[in-house]
Amino acid sequence: MSEERAVLTRTTPSVRGGPTLVVIGTGGLARGLCYALATTTRIPLDVVVVGRRQERAAEVCYVAATRAALAGAPVAFHPKTADLSSDDALADLLSRLAPDGLVLAASSQSPWERTTAPSAWTSLVKHAGFGLTLPFQAELALRAGRALAAVRPAAWFVNACFPDAVNPVLAATGVPVLCGVGNVGLLAASLQAALDLPDQRRLHVLAHHAHLHAPHGPDEPDGADEPDEAMAWLDGEPVAGTGKLLAAQRAADRAELNHVTGLSAATLVLGLLSGAQTDTSLPGPLGLPGGYPVRLTGARLELRLPAGLALEDAVAFNQRCAIRDGVVVDGERVRFTGPAHAELDLPADFHVAELHQITGQLHQLRAQLRDRPPFL
Repeated sequence: MSEERAVLTRTTPSVRGGPTLVVIGTGGLARGLCYALATTTRIPLDVVVVGRRQERAAEVCYVAATRAALAGAPVAFHPKTADLSSDDALADLLSRLAPDGLVLAASSQSPWERTTAPSAWTSLVKHAGFGLTLPFQAELALRAGRALAAVRPAAWFVNACFPDAVNPVLAATGVPVLCGVGNVGLLAASLQAALDLPDQRRLHVLAHHAHLHAPHGPDEPDGADEPDEAMAWLDGEPVAGTGKLLAAQRAADRAELNHVTGLSAATLVLGLLSGAQTDTSLPGPLGLPGGYPVRLTGARLELRLPAGLALEDAVAFNQRCAIRDGVVVDGERVRFTGPAHAELDLPADFHVAELHQITGQLHQLRAQLRDRPPFL
C-alpha cells in the first residue's frame, strides 16, 4: 500500500453519493476553509486537498478529518499532490477526480513573504503596491481554470487569489470563473458582526481588496465619510461610519482573519453544492473587478446591487479603488498604477495576451531581488 493511500485510509473513508470538492492549496486560507467545512458540513461531501508537498496536504486532511469526526460531520478529506506548474498534470488530476467544484487557494507569490523572508523584493511590492504581484496571482489561476474547463466544464471555479484583479484577467482570457472569496466577503462578514445581523440578506457591501486597509494614512482622520471608503447599505439605506465599523477587522492579525474568511468561504461552498440561496458580497463575481453584493442560488449567481446604484457606477468605484492596489484591469488591458513600474523596465499598460511575458520578466526580477536586503 502506498504512503498516500495509507494516509487516506487512516483519515476518513470516501463519502458515498456526495459531491466532490477540490481545494488547491495548503496555506492559511485553504486550512481555514477545510477546518470550517469539517464542522459545518451537513451534506455528504468528499474534499480533496491538493498541494505541492504530500506532508502538508496530509496534515491539513488529518486536522480537518479529526475535527469532522468530533463534529459528526459527513465529510471526508483526502490529500493529493500534483505538479501545479504543469497544465497536463492538473488536467489529468481533475479529470480523474471529476469534481463538482474547485477552490483555488494557492499562487506562486505568498502574501506572507514580507514577514517570513523580507528582501528587496518584498520592499518593492510594498512600494509598488500588491497589484505588482498580479501576474504571480494569475499564473496558477489561469492554469487551473483552463484545466477545469477542459475536463469538467460543468464544474464551478472559485478563485481565492487576488480575485478583485485576477478574475477580470480570467474573464478577459475566456477562462470561466464564478467568483472569489475573501476581501469584500471578509468586510461584509465584519460589518454583519458589527451591525449584529443574523445574516447578510439585508446588507449590501461594495468594496475592493484595497479596503482591507483604511483608505487614509495613520495620522489622518477616520475617513468614514470619504468617497473611497468601503460602501454598505442596510435595508437600502447607506451605512454611515463604515471605517469605524471595520476598525476591529483592520486591527486584527492578517493570519487570524483566515478563520473568518475560511468560514465565509465554507458557507459559500456548501451553498453552491447544496443548491441553497446565499445572499452575501463577493470579489470578482463573473469576472468583474472589485467586490459586489450578490445572490447565489446553487451555482447561479446574480448581482444584488442596492436600488439606485447602476452597475457602471459600482464598477467605476471599484476601479478607482484599484488604483490604490497598484493595478487596474479594464477589459483586456492591464495597467500598473504604482510608483515603481517606471523603474522596472516593465510596460505600465499591456494586453492580457502579454501577461505570460510579463510574468517571466517578474520571475527573473524577483529571483534577483530576493538575494538583496530589504530597503524599506
